[in-house]
Amino acid sequence: MLRTYARLNGASYCRHACDACAGACPAAVAVPDVMRARMYAVDYGDLRMAREEYRTITSNAAACLTCSAKPCAGACPHGLPIADLTAPTHRLLSHA
Repeated sequence: MLRTYARLNGASYCRHACDACAGACPAAVAVPDVMRARMYAVDYGDLRMAREEYRTITSNAAACLTCSAKPCAGACPHGLPIADLTAPTHRLLSHA
């Protein structure tokens, strides 16, 4: 079952406790935390929980909305397109 999930969601699934991307952002966006909140909304379909979790992230993905440098690109050893996921996550979860 886990292999099936990984095959279906591998391009957007942030592996728990990997944290390889932590520190990749000069604006200090907490990428692993943002990706976890995204998972609650997108993968689990629990938008309420995702928004509650996102509100607790002090360094959320707001900075990603205006970032053009994309310093996080390539920071994920599993190939996640971090820069393509964080800004939409902020747009989705920062609204009540």
